[in-house]
Amino acid sequence: MQITLEKLNKNFGSVAAVRDVSLSFASGDLVALLGPSGCGKTTILNLISGILPVSSGRILFDGKDVTDLSPDKRGVGLVFQNYALYPHMTVLENISFPLMVKKVPKKERRRIAEEYAELVSVKDLLKRRPGELSGGQQQRVAIARALSKGPSILLLDEPLSNLDARLRIEMREEIRRVQRDTGITSIFVTHDQEEAASISDKVALLKFGETQQYASPRELYDNPANLFTAGFIGTPTINALNGRLHGSTFHVGSSQIRLPFAAPSAEDRDVVLAFRPEAIRAAAQEVSCSATVDEVYPMGKDNLLHMEMDGGKFRMFSTEDEVVEVGQTLPLRFKDKGVFLFDAETGVRYA
Repeated sequence: MQITLEKLNKNFGSVAAVRDVSLSFASGDLVALLGPSGCGKTTILNLISGILPVSSGRILFDGKDVTDLSPDKRGVGLVFQNYALYPHMTVLENISFPLMVKKVPKKERRRIAEEYAELVSVKDLLKRRPGELSGGQQQRVAIARALSKGPSILLLDEPLSNLDARLRIEMREEIRRVQRDTGITSIFVTHDQEEAASISDKVALLKFGETQQYASPRELYDNPANLFTAGFIGTPTINALNGRLHGSTFHVGSSQIRLPFAAPSAEDRDVVLAFRPEAIRAAAQEVSCSATVDEVYPMGKDNLLHMEMDGGKFRMFSTEDEVVEVGQTLPLRFKDKGVFLFDAETGVRYA
């Protein structure tokens, strides 16, 4: 099922929660709505499901306008943050409940419920109640229940936020497996960029109810459209230095940095030089700048270095073979990839 949002807006009184959002989710894709708290992620999910009415704009499923359809007529399966399982019902009864509402015969209900219980690996728990399950098991049951009614779309609202770190990794992989096995178009809400990047086909990054960029996780990282995207995506966070550009030389404080590109449109403007920690390395030739090692943090096979120059600080990596000490000044060179230039006021990308 392809989902299309056309100039979607949602206002709560004078507050605009969603602003002119236009997105298209391809059939069979797993898409993440990503962004900080209050950016409109859950609101968009609720607009797609029909839980909330739109203020303006349209929602289309496979080209059919469903903007004014009630939730029960949209063919949507929902998985909530708190699972919303019925505590007095068994796992079997929870999974088959949507089918009971649709008056599916009991024997058929059980067959379908067992099928989806097996899909999410809870078939041996059918007689238990939610209070007897772990958080991960409850999440699996919630997914099976959402799938049992045969929806065309699966919507998940912060589905992993109540789980510990190890279980979050396990469950996000499980969600991806189930989504691939069923081929159902799925949208999930998260504020965790690692979570979004690890399993999504595409990510819609939001800020203040507006789409900042909609692309694959790799495209967001390698080719950010603006400073917000560059800063939100990536761990460790991208480095950002404020200064001015003259030719291909960036001036920050009394320091000068030779860039691997020119950006005539940014000449003599207040700009932000942003670069990934892996985009700058110690080098003996074609030196871009120099900086002093402030701290060294071992991170397995690499070290994370905190560097300082007049006008700013940044982070970079060194390999285990490189001998680096605090207080040492290193000549550095930028790689061709992972270095960007943005307008300091608007965040628009120049290069």
